Formats: sequence, structure tokens, C-alpha cells
Amino acid sequence: MTLTQFAFNNVRRNTRVYLAYFLSSVFTIMVFFSFAVNLFHPVIASRKGGTIEIIMGQTEAAILVFSFLFVLISVNAFLKVRSKEFGILMLLGMTKEQLRRLVFLENMMIGCLAIIVGISLGLVFSKLFLMILSSILVYEDLSFYFPYKAILLTTGFFILIFLGISALTPFIIRINSIIELLQGSKRPNREIEFSAVQSIAALLLLGAGYFMALSFQLYGINHFLDRIVLLIENLPYVEVILTASVVIGTYLFFTQFSIFILHRLKGNKSFYLHKTNMLWISDLIYRIRDNARMLFLVTILSAVAFTAVTGVYALSSVVKDEALQDNPFALTYTSYCSNKNEQQQVRIIEDMLEAHGFNYARVQSEVIKQVSNHRTIHIMKLSDYNRRVSALELEQAVLGEDQALLVPVYVRFDPKRDKTLSQQSISLDNGAINLEVVGVAPKVIFYSGLFPNLVVVNNETYDKITGIQEKYHSYSYDIPDWLNTREVTEKLRDQLGVGEHGQYFWSTRIEGYTVENQNKKLFLYVGFFLGAIFFLGAGSFLYFRLYTDLNQEKSKYIGISKLGLSFREMKKVASMQIAVLFFVPYVLASIHTYFAINVLQTVLYSSVFQQFLTVLGAFLILNIIYYLSVRSRYINYLKQFIVP
Repeated sequence: MTLTQFAFNNVRRNTRVYLAYFLSSVFTIMVFFSFAVNLFHPVIASRKGGTIEIIMGQTEAAILVFSFLFVLISVNAFLKVRSKEFGILMLLGMTKEQLRRLVFLENMMIGCLAIIVGISLGLVFSKLFLMILSSILVYEDLSFYFPYKAILLTTGFFILIFLGISALTPFIIRINSIIELLQGSKRPNREIEFSAVQSIAALLLLGAGYFMALSFQLYGINHFLDRIVLLIENLPYVEVILTASVVIGTYLFFTQFSIFILHRLKGNKSFYLHKTNMLWISDLIYRIRDNARMLFLVTILSAVAFTAVTGVYALSSVVKDEALQDNPFALTYTSYCSNKNEQQQVRIIEDMLEAHGFNYARVQSEVIKQVSNHRTIHIMKLSDYNRRVSALELEQAVLGEDQALLVPVYVRFDPKRDKTLSQQSISLDNGAINLEVVGVAPKVIFYSGLFPNLVVVNNETYDKITGIQEKYHSYSYDIPDWLNTREVTEKLRDQLGVGEHGQYFWSTRIEGYTVENQNKKLFLYVGFFLGAIFFLGAGSFLYFRLYTDLNQEKSKYIGISKLGLSFREMKKVASMQIAVLFFVPYVLASIHTYFAINVLQTVLYSSVFQQFLTVLGAFLILNIIYYLSVRSRYINYLKQFIVP
């Protein structure tokens, strides 16, 4: 028998151990290949430097990084569980070089098979993925083509990954001592002590990270909190500090605080000595170090998956709300008063809307620009403001001659921290007119970015203003059926262009909505697959952990069954241990995700809590299904070792 045949037989005999690794690798390769098929499609490739090319390219890079780490950790787990087998082979005369070649051949066999199966499945589903992408981007039909570039890229990258990991195996497995290899993963059980200081540090670090995530929503509660929030905002690389705090806190939570909790449970004799609690608590205490590292890794991967999917799902869900907030009116045309073609252009807009059967209501406003005391101010009169907010179903304002109202220029604004909106008084005509600010309007009334530092004044005050640098006429159209204005907008672009010599400018809600809708759906498409890869990776690591310890578990259950442990009790103990491995990371990752989406909510216009619950519910169902499947196979394997 040649070494290659021996390696093939080893892979075939260890199917149970390699299965999760192989299937996860196949799925990862299939997703990478599918994105490469999209990226190299002739229609998409012709639009160099576009959003889709950037997003797809970044996704490919993320999958490659994850794949390298995933394969490295997986091979490390396999080599540990088979160390006793390697010791026997060396005892029978196999040299260190032959053992390294054997491990190299086994890893490359699995890797090459995963590449072939992954690309084959990718080819099967490539047309479906192209149809989905075509629907998202509102492109012409992305026809199927033979993706030889995608095949070469996928094959080349993943062969390099498997070759690189195979080259690292001599450093992963220590083959200096046959005795150590024969001992396998068995080590003398020694209770691990915990540090009270590090246990407290775990909670403090997690608490600090959570507080920083919530700090943006705590501003304005009281003066003391405001100072802390401002201090946090001014920290350099605050996002890096927040992430590092949570990651380190999570590691200490499992390596230190979890041991503290188990010791407390052990100290509670009534609970510890109740039925089979002693078995699973003692086992976790003695094996907590290995479990803690694995649980930490699974928690971080799960949190990344939950946050990524929640984020992209939330972004895609609030696109319409964003469009309504950014553009309160479906169409806004603004002209300089010096534009002689203003009325003709307004007529073109309205004739086009009427020709396409759209009902609309027009709101007209006048805005003047003044530079007073070296500050640019845009001013509108109260009657125009009230007509505009009435159309938006907002409360009208009442102002005296010496009063002013500030209007936000961007949707996300904070009157307490925005210098423009925190003004207490307004000076016009270089100090000739001084006004007291009595409030801030509740929302944008033109569209985001138009007329910065906008002030509403009483009509009589408006008529007294003399220092005018520019004057604008703005026409806004409320169109109930705005979602169907794409065609009319394209025709108006052909006729009006983007503004003749800077004499006018205009914006439509449907254009911003279309672009954002495409981008957010593309993020959802990408985020779904990245989340699935991370979740499968986390599940695979749990699978590896269980089967790495399977031989040790077998010996344990044979021993305690001789002492009278029934199958029912064994099933309960094993179920509890597996449940801890599956659901403690899920719970902690869910908490991490909750605080992460609070950061996300600061840049969105509506709550994403519903999307958060939906994503967690979906992952919980998948986690339960995976748990029941692994638990069933695990218990059925151990059942044969229970002494009748």
C-alpha cells in the first residue's frame, strides 16, 4: 500500500470527524465562486469601479480571510483528536517526514474534493444567483456564461489556502515525543483556578463596551452623563476601543468568570448534589480551559454573523423611510431669481407630471441668502414656512418680530451638539436686526443638504432685510404615487439636465430611493451569505470540539455506567453539556448584537429592534435544529458504551 492510498483510507475511515469541516468548506467555496461569477460577468465587468465591484471584491477578501482561519483551526482540531493514531504509526516505524507527508496528503485530498464539489454546486446555482443580482440592480437580464475566470480564481486561491495550511502542520502537531502522541488528548485533570480580579475585569470590560455603545442615546439626560458622553465621543479610535473592550471582556468571561460561576454552583451543595448535576458541573470545571477558548471563538463568530445580518436587513428595511426623511417632497426644483427660464422650466415639470397622469400639490417658497458678521445665513418668511409644514402635516409656527426659528439641514441632527442649531440669537444685516431663537423645526423641509443655516423669521422682519446676496424660488411637489415617478424623472433629466450654468438645481425622491434600494439590497444579498458562512463556521467549531473529546467521553461514560448510571441519566448529562456549548455563546452573542445595533441605530431613521428579533429568532431556530441533530448523533454513539 502506498502512502497516498493509506492517506485516502484514513480520510474515508474518519468521515464522521471530517464531515462538518468538509461541508462547511464546500459551502464557503461555493459562495466565493458564486460571487466571483457575478463579479466577472461581462455586464458588471464593463462598469469598472462601481459599487457592486467594490462590495463583491471586499466580500471575496472577507471570505478568503475567514477560510484561512477556519481551515487552520479545523486542521488543528483534527490533528489533536488523531494524535494517538500518529503515535502508533511512529511506534510501528513511520518517520517524522512520512507522517508530515501523510497529514499533507490527507488535507489536500479533502481540500481538492471540497474545491471540486464547491465549484460544481456553484455552477448549478450560478444562474439563480445571477437572476437575484439582476433583480437587485434592476439590470437587464444577466445571462449565463462560462465563468472560466471565476473557476481559475477560486481554484487558485483555495489551493493556496490548503497548501499554506498543510505547510503549517509540522508546527501545529508536535511529533518530538511518541509518548506524548500516544497519550492523545488525554491530560491529567487538574482543577483550574480563577482570578477574582480578572473575573471582575470581564464584567467591567463588557459593561464599558456596552455603555459606549449606548452613550450616543444617553446625551441630554443630565449634565454628568453629557460630560461622559462627550468624553467618549472625543476618544481617538472609539470604535476600536469599544470592540477591543467587548472582545477582551468576552474572553475573560469564559476563561475566568465562567469558572467563578461553576465554583459557585459547586459550592451550593443542595444544587450540586441534586441528581446528575455533579457530573456535568465537575466535567465543565475540569475541562473549562479548552471549552472556554472554543466558546469565546464561537461567541465572537456568532456575534459577527448576527450583527452583519441584522445590519443589512435593517438597512434594506428602512430605505423607504430614509427616502421620505431625506426628501420630504417627491420633487423639489430651486431656481435663482436671475434665471429667466424659471417659469418655463416649472411649466415643463408640471406638464410632464400631468401627461403621465400624476396628481400633485405644489408648494412655493422664497429663500434669501445673506452674509452677516462673516456667517452665511439662509432666510425664509414665516408664511412660506407654514405653507410648507402644513403640506407635510406638521405643526405651524407663530413668531414675533424679534423671534426666529431654526430649521435643520440634515435628517440626523442634535440641537444640543449642532453649533448651527444651538444658536441662542441671530444677527442680520450686520447687527441691524437681532432676533431671539425660540426653537428648532422638527425636520428637514426641503431636502437634505439644501439651504444650510436656514432661519425662519416673521413676515414683517423678512421685509426689512436689506443685505441680500442671493434670492431663490423653490417649488416642491407632493406626489402621492411617487414610487412610480422613475420614468418621468428620467424624461425630465433629458429635458432639464442638472442645471443650466448653475441657474437652477433640482432633486427627486425616487432617484435617491432607487440608488439606496439597490445598494441596501446588495448589502443584504452579501450579508446573508457572510452571516451564513460565519454561523456555519461557529457550528463546525462546536462539532469539532465535541468529537475531539469523544474518545475521552467514551471512557468516562463506560466508567460511570459501571457505577450504575442509566441511559436516561447519561442522556440528561450529555444533553446539558452540549446545550451549554450551543446556547451560552448564542445568548452572549445576542447581547453583543443588541448593543451593536444601538450604534447602528444612530445612523438610521427608525428602530431596528424588530429586525433584530427576527434575525435572532431565525438563528435560534437554526441553532436548535443543529443542536438536536448533533445531540442525537452524539448520544447514539455513546449509548453503545452504557453497561446494561
